[in-house]
Amino acid sequence: MSSSVLEVWHSVAKQNDLAFIIPDGCCDLIFKSRPGQEPMWFMSDLAETSQVVPVKKGDHFTGYRLRAGTNVHIDGLTNAVRGHLPDQNIPDIINHYASFDANTDEALQCLASDALTVSAAALILGVSARTLQRYVGKKTGKSPVFWHRLARVRKAGRDIEQTTFLAEFALDYGFSDQAHMTREFSQWFSLSPRSFGEMSKEQGIFQPGYE
Repeated sequence: MSSSVLEVWHSVAKQNDLAFIIPDGCCDLIFKSRPGQEPMWFMSDLAETSQVVPVKKGDHFTGYRLRAGTNVHIDGLTNAVRGHLPDQNIPDIINHYASFDANTDEALQCLASDALTVSAAALILGVSARTLQRYVGKKTGKSPVFWHRLARVRKAGRDIEQTTFLAEFALDYGFSDQAHMTREFSQWFSLSPRSFGEMSKEQGIFQPGYE
């Protein structure tokens, strides 16, 4: 079985600020320490839209990003790491309380491919759309449509700054038209395509996530 951990990341707040976090299809086990306060571990949610999180100067974060579709026993995991500092043993503890299924990964990767619809992805996988719906919903808690839409908007978000003609870009990335793309960017990223493109390098869109 593959490791559930996709990436280990670190962050230190240099000033009081607001962190803008975009959906990446992943949950993170996060260790947070702040001068003068007890360190804490917590799991992030599987975000459906951008979130603004206040941070204070001196906040230290270490995150263990889990692969999209990983099933986690959250209470067991957070109890197991309580009292631990981030170290090389944490991934082993995560893998004890998390399961990463190859079949689920195959389904999610197909939904993130160039398949234009969920039905097209199901055809590639050799199952019915209804079977794919049931399987992905049971394994991830989210529908195939959720994963298909997220993958599409994340691909567009990575490349949006390179384009001038948004109408053509929208069609190339599987949106029905520019207005459709604008609605998707607004829902997932809380920004218009043009605004997101101007700030894309600051939004974490290029960090590992659901691809």
